[in-house]
Order: sequence, then C-alpha cells, then structure tokens
Amino acid sequence: MKKFLLLSLILLIFLVTLKNYFHTSFAEEVVYAKISEEEVYLYSTPSNNDKNRLFLLPSTYFVKLLNKANEEFYYCSYKDITGYVKQSEVVAMKGTPSSPYLEGLFRIISLEGLGLYSSPQLNESNLLATIPYLTDDLVYYGIMAGQELVPDNSNKWIYCKYNDESGICGFVYSTFCDKVPKETINTESYEIIDHPFASTTEPHELSSVAMGFIIIGVAVPCLIVLFLLVKPTMLKDKITTIKPKLRAKRNRDYFEFDDSDLN
Repeated sequence: MKKFLLLSLILLIFLVTLKNYFHTSFAEEVVYAKISEEEVYLYSTPSNNDKNRLFLLPSTYFVKLLNKANEEFYYCSYKDITGYVKQSEVVAMKGTPSSPYLEGLFRIISLEGLGLYSSPQLNESNLLATIPYLTDDLVYYGIMAGQELVPDNSNKWIYCKYNDESGICGFVYSTFCDKVPKETINTESYEIIDHPFASTTEPHELSSVAMGFIIIGVAVPCLIVLFLLVKPTMLKDKITTIKPKLRAKRNRDYFEFDDSDLN
C-alpha cells in the first residue's frame, strides 16, 4: 500500500508539472489594437451609449485587448485603465509596440487649485478632490467634451490620474492646465489580425508527434519508478531462495568417521 501511494504521488506531481508546462506553452499572446485616426472612445460598459464614454483615446496609439465583450465591443485596457472599445474603431495587430500609449504629465496653473470631478462638468456632487496650484505630476489619459466653464474658450476636459496617495482618476478643466502632452502620430504598424479571439473557446489540437512525446514522457518515468519500487522485493525473494541452498551445502561440509578407523 505504501508503494502504491508513493507511486501515485510521484505520478500526480509529474502530471501537474506537465499540465502547467502545456498551459504556459499554449497561453494566448498579448494582442494590441491600433486606434484609428477618427474619434475613438473608451467606454465604461460594452454598450453604444454616449453616457458610457470615459474619454477620447489618443488616435493612432494602441489599446491592449483583453477579451471579446460582445459582437460590437472588445474588453481592453489603456495604460492601467480598463474599459471597452468598439471593434470597428480599432485594428488588432500581431506585434508589441514600443510606445503603445501617449505618455506624459501635465500641471495645474489655477491659483486657487483645480477641482477633480467624476464627470466633465462643474458640479459639487461630482467633486472628487481639489488639486493644488502647480501640481505637475498628473497622468494624462485623454480628453472629453464637457461643460464650457470659460465662455468662448474651451469645452475640453482632461481625464487624468491625481498622483497623491489615493491615485484617484477624474476630469479637470483643460483651460487651467499646461504642459499637456501633444498628440503626435504613432507610426508603428504590424501584421493585422482579423479575428483575435476567434479560437479562445476552442481547445488546442496536438499533433501525433507531440502526443507521442507526451505518452513517452509519462510512461518512462512511471516504468522507472515502478522498477525501483519492485526491485527491492525481487532481491529479497532471490536472497530467500538462495539461503536454503547455502544452508544445505553447509550441513554436508563435515567428515564422518567409522569406529574401525580409530583403531
């Protein structure tokens, strides 16, 4: 029983290791999708509703595709923000861009500080924080049209991350910001993938050669372990068989004397 349990444990460890190996080998590649030059929004939910728009993504840059949400949207991430993007507005590509996102920081130039809001409009109920004057480590994500606070000026709000301890994200009115990153054209391009998630639910088929290696890889260690477990028993049985023979021979190893020989 102990030998059987030991063999089972060794096989279990081996099979788990083999499973992890193939799981890693067949893991899906990271897929980036290039944002078109038209207006492309990141949505909070996979539905075509203007209220679900988070911000306008920088054109010609990339989002990282995470899954297919439905027939119209991909689930994706831009930097560390997750959301949804329309499939028709991005092009999946086979490659890893060196500069997938528009990077950059900007600062606040309002003397009284600037409010960070959950939506692009001045509303006390949406106020998340007040960012101090000359704060210059705000992470830029994109812009969004909203309330025009300064007449005949701009209705653009910047979606950003306020790098205090909370790392909270929201909108600030762009008129009171400077050093905002300029959206230059990203010229990186790769081979197009037509259906990036077409086979995510289909099992991977192994070739006969690969299957043969798997069978050999499982069978050989099993046979070796089995031999090592059985070998001590075989030796014990062999020794037990030899011992009676040696004992019988030893019993005959003496001289018998007749009484007449002593005279």
